[in-house]
Amino acid sequence: MIINMLKYFFAVKKIPYFPENVTLNKKHIMDHDLDTKFPINLTAFHMLKEIDGKKDEQDIVSGISEIFNISESVLLKDLNELLTGLNRRYLINWKYGEHPSFSAFLYRFLSQYHIHYRERFSNQSDSFLSLYINFFHVISRKIILFWLLFLMLSVVSFIAIPNASIINIAIYFSVIYFGLITGTTLHEVIHGLVHRKFVGKHGPKGYLAADIMSVKFLRPVISPYNKKMVLITLLGPLVPGILGVVGVLFTIFFLHENMFSVGILLFFSTYTLHMIYLLPFLGDGKSIIKQLMFRGIGGKSL
Repeated sequence: MIINMLKYFFAVKKIPYFPENVTLNKKHIMDHDLDTKFPINLTAFHMLKEIDGKKDEQDIVSGISEIFNISESVLLKDLNELLTGLNRRYLINWKYGEHPSFSAFLYRFLSQYHIHYRERFSNQSDSFLSLYINFFHVISRKIILFWLLFLMLSVVSFIAIPNASIINIAIYFSVIYFGLITGTTLHEVIHGLVHRKFVGKHGPKGYLAADIMSVKFLRPVISPYNKKMVLITLLGPLVPGILGVVGVLFTIFFLHENMFSVGILLFFSTYTLHMIYLLPFLGDGKSIIKQLMFRGIGGKSL
């Protein structure tokens, strides 16, 4: 609702564009990050070839209306359905406004909380630091709103009831927030780095995919190396989990209890939570079980 209001009052154009490493061909859309082809028909091709990162849906329809013997309203509906479907598959991204502006920035920021939000982020680097910075930016942007809201509530509460415990809670919450961001970033970066190590310089790199509920590294199946697929999946949660366990134990046994040590304990506790993803009915653990049990996922069975 808020997004639609912004679009109405500020006349922000919603412009489709192909993400990096996604190219259009006459019979298919090529996803180079996954090394896959998404088939399309000739009608879809004529619509999609008009995408240039400047035209919105109405502009595209106006440009191709003479090709099709149907009304612009029907054509607009068909185009919207096509782009929505491709966006769900991370083959189309959206940008807002033709030029940088505060309204366009605000519209884009709030759009990530829309129920149908999908966005793709490509990074071809094999550098840990480059991937970490890129992933950290995407993940922190995703959840920073909740941190800001909590801080605002803390400030209001402190003004109403000046109490040092409110400040302490805000600080501890910020530590937890930072731990969640850095731990999740490390989790996904490890997935990406190990995958790229196995596929080599010329293999499909995968990409970071964001929706309303999550940010995750999507990668193609490595065939026929099932053991490698299991290792890629395993190391993502295992590395931050082990760091978390080591940090928690160090804090308990070697640091005196004070505000600083409690903060350190909370920070590393968020890292240990990544071990939960290895449970057989959650995330990576569920994926590992599938890879171990079923032939064809990642190649030959172990």
